[in-house]
Amino acid sequence: MSEELIGAYDIRGTEENGLTVECAWNAGKALADWLPEDGAVVVSSTPSQRRLADAVIEGARLQGRDVVDAGESDKDFVTSYIITGGLAGAVVVGFDDMDKVSTIELYQAGAKLIDSETGLHEIRELIEAGNFVPSAVKGELIKL
Repeated sequence: MSEELIGAYDIRGTEENGLTVECAWNAGKALADWLPEDGAVVVSSTPSQRRLADAVIEGARLQGRDVVDAGESDKDFVTSYIITGGLAGAVVVGFDDMDKVSTIELYQAGAKLIDSETGLHEIRELIEAGNFVPSAVKGELIKL
């Protein structure tokens, strides 16, 4: 993953500059490994970004995380769901109409955004290293 994909608050880009389905898949794996506690993560996306969201889901599940697929929910729903469900984290896959790029926002327990100050660069390092060891048991998929 190129450094220009990681901003201060999210992962953003186009398929042409590296934000591919494989990148999203690895982002899901890295988040699953980075989160400090066990527990499910919730994932939502805009309709146009469903392929990236599905890749994030599959990556997290391969690392043994249960994933709640929130479908086309918005960020407010997802952050509320993290808190009320006591989940380990979340991913919101979207599209920035102004910049014309896909976005992947990562959250930890308590609905706290994972940004450059709280772990986003560590997650990038995990993605770049690519040393993912799949879990012996794939995480469950729960659809809302």
